[in-house]
Amino acid sequence: MSKRNIRKTIFHVFSRIKEQPIELVLFLCASFSIVILFLMLLFVASEGALAFSNFGLDFIIGQVWDTNAGLYGAFPLIFSSVMVSMGALAIAIPLGLGTSIFITEVVPFSIRDIIKSIIELLASIPSVIYGFIGIIFLIPAIASVFGIYSGYTALAASLLLAIMAVPTIVGVSGETLSAVPKDYKEASLALGATKLQTLRHVILPIAKSGILASVMLGFGRAVGETVAVLMVVGNRAQIPVPPWNFLNPVYPITSVIAMQMGEASLYSEEYSALFGLGLILFIFTFIVNTIADIVVRREGKVGGRKK
Repeated sequence: MSKRNIRKTIFHVFSRIKEQPIELVLFLCASFSIVILFLMLLFVASEGALAFSNFGLDFIIGQVWDTNAGLYGAFPLIFSSVMVSMGALAIAIPLGLGTSIFITEVVPFSIRDIIKSIIELLASIPSVIYGFIGIIFLIPAIASVFGIYSGYTALAASLLLAIMAVPTIVGVSGETLSAVPKDYKEASLALGATKLQTLRHVILPIAKSGILASVMLGFGRAVGETVAVLMVVGNRAQIPVPPWNFLNPVYPITSVIAMQMGEASLYSEEYSALFGLGLILFIFTFIVNTIADIVVRREGKVGGRKK
């Protein structure tokens, strides 16, 4: 072995020795979040296990939630959370995606960042402010437009959550659309495709994984919001009749926990039931995020093979 190779080997060994402490610190930082997540799950599961052991399957499929009567049927609460979140996504996805396309494909580059910054400011507004706006403007408007006695409905919560989720969808999907190579767009236009055809058949398929990620982040914002929903949703633990009627008051899981946890006696049935609701919400969001991650990874691999 030559002297030059020996020097390279020694330099490589010392470099690895210097990098090992840094790698250890980074490993500990990455592991910390996993440990925190596990401890949170362990705590919520241990506190909420009593609800499942006492009430069994009735805790999930029961139709009545009345803490004064000792009835803890969580199905109306689960249904309310899903209903409000899906309604919010049904409004936020086309609105957010359309805004992203408008910003990246239509707006001049010189003012693009200004418009994005203004939209992203919506994410920094405290949720209680959204709740006040909903009470003052949205609730009376819904009651007037639909001719109902009270505007405290699932529709009000879905509209409010949609507004809160739009900045997330616009921010993430906008970055994804901007990252599509210009060569693809120019090649499509050179072949005679219109801008709409290029958007539909070239840009959106390439950016699909990022758009899905933005939708799931928006869903996370919608399903976990508490204060704004609590102020406008009506807080009635019942399944609407018919089930798709958004003009009825509902009672999502997050609102129930926020309203009743402060009054629940420590280690009582109500206390355990509320933690059981938290465990259901935890598992639900975990499943949704896992499915979203699988879909995004699969779409990314498919997109990579297409390229």
